[in-house]
Amino acid sequence: MKFRDAMVSGIAHLAQNRMRAGLSILGILIGIASVLCMMAIGDSAKEILAADIEKLGGATQVQFWTRTFVRRRGRRYPTTERYTLADADAIEAECPDVTGVLPWNRRSRMFVTNDQGREFRAASLVGVTSDYAQLMRYDLQEGRFLSENDIDNATQVCVLGATVATELFGDTFPLGQEIKLRQGWRQAPVRMRVVGTMAPKGRNLSITWGSLDDMICVPITTYQQRITGIRYVERLNIFFQKGADVYDVIKSAQKVLRKRHRGTHNFVFYWIPKRTVKQLERIEKMIKIALGSIAGFSLFVSGIGIMNICLVSVGEKTREIGLRKSVGARRIDIFWQFLTESICLCVCGALLGIAGGWVAAQGMARIAVRILPIVEKWPVVLSGHWVLISVLFSVFMGIAFGVYPAIRAARLSPIDALRAEN
Repeated sequence: MKFRDAMVSGIAHLAQNRMRAGLSILGILIGIASVLCMMAIGDSAKEILAADIEKLGGATQVQFWTRTFVRRRGRRYPTTERYTLADADAIEAECPDVTGVLPWNRRSRMFVTNDQGREFRAASLVGVTSDYAQLMRYDLQEGRFLSENDIDNATQVCVLGATVATELFGDTFPLGQEIKLRQGWRQAPVRMRVVGTMAPKGRNLSITWGSLDDMICVPITTYQQRITGIRYVERLNIFFQKGADVYDVIKSAQKVLRKRHRGTHNFVFYWIPKRTVKQLERIEKMIKIALGSIAGFSLFVSGIGIMNICLVSVGEKTREIGLRKSVGARRIDIFWQFLTESICLCVCGALLGIAGGWVAAQGMARIAVRILPIVEKWPVVLSGHWVLISVLFSVFMGIAFGVYPAIRAARLSPIDALRAEN
């Protein structure tokens, strides 16, 4: 009996018992599909977060916010120090790894109207410098961005986000048009001239005040002097060289601020985008370990079921084994015949599990978009190495749980096998 014939015989026996084989495969299918589904959704979440950070200027930055109070001995004390434009220039000049510093202020829910009275109420007003578009990776659709002259002279010009431009002007050419800005009904409107519009950028998980296309960029000096009256800077985005240690950058920036603010930097609060990605990776690893353990247990139970099916198959084919041995079949031929059954069951379960995991991940991605509407599309990322691991693991299970029934079948005596009653 040839090796090929032994394998064909094992597969043919599975085809004859489709219901039993299908139930055995089902456990493997569910275990592998559930793990691959969760892995795909987890990898997709990491990819979405990385793309969102890229939308906000990339991971090679640290954002300095203003801490309004500090705690000492259980009590809260307000902080009086604030960032200034001169602080941004000093950090950029004195910190060796810093490639740029972006000072900016923001107000949300601004009322914006054009000369025809068309209004948009969900705009976010952002006071920035001329480096904003380059550092935050915005592309211009029409016109120009703010210039150094606009910053120095606090000119009343603005650059509109894609959504704001569409809401205010529709298909009309917006450049050169005037808009009116006000934060509340009682505030006197400030006229601004449109000098540019930005290309669409979409929504972002990191913001709660709307889309990245809902903003209006004005010179930060205009924001301070003509619109809000606030003379300080609310936030500093510090960009550094790739490969530089972010905590060294933070320490050097704090040293500059401490020197410029009477020896204190307790008003500094910072956020590190790169650390957020690393935290997500750690959480993802913990989830993968937990899911892997659960799946491993379920696959172990399924493997026991497959072993039981193989032992039943040995009992059903005892006389056939005796007959084959009597006409010259070797032990190794009988061994491979029954081991093939076990391996085929596990491999079929793995292949169907891969397909099932992909379908389940697609379904969960659609549900995630509905639950989290700020995500326009949830990509499904199914890594090739996880697919390969699933197939190899299924082969290992087929061998591990099929060896004992195969050995038992191979060791049967031809005489005893022929005497057995099935």
